[in-house]
Amino acid sequence: MIESIPLRWTLILAFAATGLWFLFRGARPASGDGARGAAERISHVAHALMAAAMAFMFWTMG
Repeated sequence: MIESIPLRWTLILAFAATGLWFLFRGARPASGDGARGAAERISHVAHALMAAAMAFMFWTMG
């Protein structure tokens, strides 16, 4: 666990910004054909979920 509060918030904000960027990329129209476009969208949404999970790891559990 990271004890430094400023470092913790910096990392939380970095992962939140990354997650929002991937959500934006996943919500916009795909640039490829059907299967490739769907795979890109799924990949972007999965990365957004992963960024949210990584940001959540910095919160203390009690």
